Amino acid sequence: MTKATLIIQARMGSTRMPGKVLKTLFQGESMLYWLLKRVEKAKSVNKYIVATTNLEEDEVITNECKRLNVLCYQGSDWDVLSRFYSASLLQPSDYYIRVCADSPLVNAEIVDFAVNQCSSLNLDYFSNGNEPPYFIEDGFCVEVFKRECLFEAFIKAKWLSEREHVTPYIKKSNFYSKMWMKFRTSYQYKLSVDTIEDFNLVEKIFSLLDDPYLSGIDEVNALMSSMQLGDFNNIIYNEGYKKSLLDDRYLG
Repeated sequence: MTKATLIIQARMGSTRMPGKVLKTLFQGESMLYWLLKRVEKAKSVNKYIVATTNLEEDEVITNECKRLNVLCYQGSDWDVLSRFYSASLLQPSDYYIRVCADSPLVNAEIVDFAVNQCSSLNLDYFSNGNEPPYFIEDGFCVEVFKRECLFEAFIKAKWLSEREHVTPYIKKSNFYSKMWMKFRTSYQYKLSVDTIEDFNLVEKIFSLLDDPYLSGIDEVNALMSSMQLGDFNNIIYNEGYKKSLLDDRYLG
């Protein structure tokens, strides 16, 4: 199986829920801990890196990474593309996997699926979500892309929205082969953590999982269906990127 480097974006700063990535989620451990533990079984990953900022407030993330014995890179707080690219240099790979720390339910099964799709089809970019409204597996979303695409984006991305996020340049380019496909077409929920309400829901899900280290999207789907929480069709996805587009400007 193709081996890739998995990079988790994590920071303490958040408009709606500051400090969420280190907030205790289950069994006395944080969201970051559970995400790392759930993806570490992935057969397609040869190295895990947490990419955070060089702001003083994010020193606690570097300390947590030391405790968990995972490599951590500190970079620009606003140029997220630069931060991600610089982190990738710590572990050169043919493919890179991008996961956000606000999605602690992502697991090895999803990661291996995405890497296998990208490599077996010789794609430049693959994701099981992150392309609303048609391809959304919010809370389980990963992106996989080739090293060459990341390097070109780092060099050529000139718009603020392309620097504040990692993959817009790649996704907008007509020169790359790209594909989106959900892991489970029946999945329709929002389980990334942006608010305390999101956190409380994910916390409840973890308490109900048969195995919090291994249980995947099928069990979560069944739990969500049984809870009958109402309509998930009117959720606004990718709010951060939409805000970037409203404030967008050419950097030259």
